[in-house]
Amino acid sequence: INTDRCVRCDDCVRACAATHNNNPRFARHGRRYGNVMIANSCMHCTDPVCMIGCPTGAIHRSSLQGQVVVNDAACIGCATCANSCPYDNIRMVAVRDETGEFVLDEANAPIMKSTKCDLCVDQMGGPSCERACPHDALRRVNMSDLGPIAEWLNKS
Repeated sequence: INTDRCVRCDDCVRACAATHNNNPRFARHGRRYGNVMIANSCMHCTDPVCMIGCPTGAIHRSSLQGQVVVNDAACIGCATCANSCPYDNIRMVAVRDETGEFVLDEANAPIMKSTKCDLCVDQMGGPSCERACPHDALRRVNMSDLGPIAEWLNKS
């Protein structure tokens, strides 16, 4: 995130929520280096330890391009994946319904499930957070190819 361009309008978070049934997976926080914030996001690891021990197999690799995704319907909220992620990129959140209200269990407590960035694997245009930014302040980058990011950061 280019913090000089970001006006904190939250269009990125709203787009993420709209893409994921009112349950945003994008959190605008992370390490800062000058005017750049590297937002914490799933790294879709080569050998993801978050998948080890999931009792339902809810966290798994997508068959499309190999992204690590969480099947919301299969997640039982045990937090095994969140506790296993060495980068703290999986969060436990209270699930919301299509109207934005918390989904409650029998004891009237919010139902918690794991959430993480899935790169909008089911979206044709790629990550909705990036596409929604009206100021070109957010960019998903491949850290092994820094040429495009340097260009993006240096443009006015």
